Amino acid sequence: MKQISLVLAVVFLIVAVLFWTGTFPAVAHLITPGKHVKHGIVAVILALLCLVWYRFQAAAAAR
Repeated sequence: MKQISLVLAVVFLIVAVLFWTGTFPAVAHLITPGKHVKHGIVAVILALLCLVWYRFQAAAAAR
């Protein structure tokens, strides 16, 4: 489970950068083109939550 949380954190960070630069190809046909700052912020928050999840998994294994 620890690996999944780290992989998801990295994926969400990459998605955030793609949203901020306006080059996210998967949603180009669904939403208007351009920069989507709010979506990038949500992706960063999800990445941070995944890192918190990782930290709790690491603390549980140490006990």
